[in-house]
This record gives sequence, C-alpha cells and structure tokens, in this order.
Amino acid sequence: MLPSYYTKSLTPMKLLTTIAAVLISISALSQDYIEYDNGTFTQNGEELSMEQVKDLTVLHKAGRGNVRRGINFDEMHKNEKQLLRNNIVRFTGGAATGFFGGVGVLISGILIGDLIWNGRFSDASLGPTAIVTGATTYFCVVSYKAFSRVALSPAECLRKRDKEFYKVADKLNEAIKAANQ
Repeated sequence: MLPSYYTKSLTPMKLLTTIAAVLISISALSQDYIEYDNGTFTQNGEELSMEQVKDLTVLHKAGRGNVRRGINFDEMHKNEKQLLRNNIVRFTGGAATGFFGGVGVLISGILIGDLIWNGRFSDASLGPTAIVTGATTYFCVVSYKAFSRVALSPAECLRKRDKEFYKVADKLNEAIKAANQ
C-alpha cells in the first residue's frame, strides 16, 4: 500500500494534466520528418506534392533555392529542348566569365610581378592589385557556378535533381528539428 502523501498528490486533475503534457511532448518530439526518394517527398507516410514542399520551404525558410534548382533539373529531364537551351546559355556564360577571369588572373600576375620585380610594391599599389584579384576570383566563381548547372544528358538531370532534393529534405528536417527544440 502506498503512503498517504503519494495518493494525495495524484489527484485526478493532476494526473490528467501530467498525461496531457507527456502526450504533447511525445507528439512534438516524434514529429515525422520529410523523406525524399526517387522524385517523391513523403511526410508521415503520405506523399507531398511539389507545392506542399515549396510551402514547407517558405514556412521554415530552408531549401528554397534547392527546390527551384531541383524542379529545373526535373523539367530539363522531361524536355530535351530546355536541356539544350540551358546548356548553351550556361556554357556560353561560363566560358565568357572564365575567359575574363583567366585574363584577369594573367593581368593580376603581371601587375604583381612587375611591382615586385621593380621594387615598386607599396601600399598604394596594393589597392588596384586587390581589386583586380578580387574581380578575377569573382569571375572564376561565377564561371564554376555556370558550368555546374550544365547537364549533358537527361540521366544526369535526374542525378542532379535528386542531389538538390536530398539537400531540401535535409534542410527541412534541420529546420523542423530546430523548431521543436
């Protein structure tokens, strides 16, 4: 038999409150996360539409760019004209910025070499050299980004789509986990 202080402390109202608090905490902690597999997102065992996924990314402020890129790769997989148009634009843009970046690296190297060789390297010459080096670095990054969006085949589009959508699922799950804590 329980001592009297145990039975008095568990009134029916306190018991119901305790049970409700436990159930709420369990449901909050066991919220099902977003899963992605082969073109479909699921949550709680139910398939999510792409609109629902977009809404979740806006709600949690996570993975919006990845959703957009994944949808673009999915559309390129279905439409080869769009794939060709994307590749031409990205390749041309990447080649042009890469060319300007390469020319900038060459000019920057010549400037730095000339300044060091002639002993004129000073604080005054550091500014223009830093600007040229920064601009060329920017061009190289833009060039890499442009070339990374080139998909040579429809199968590669699916691989890149899956890569983007897995990132979306991971980012959404991190946001959901952070919201629960």
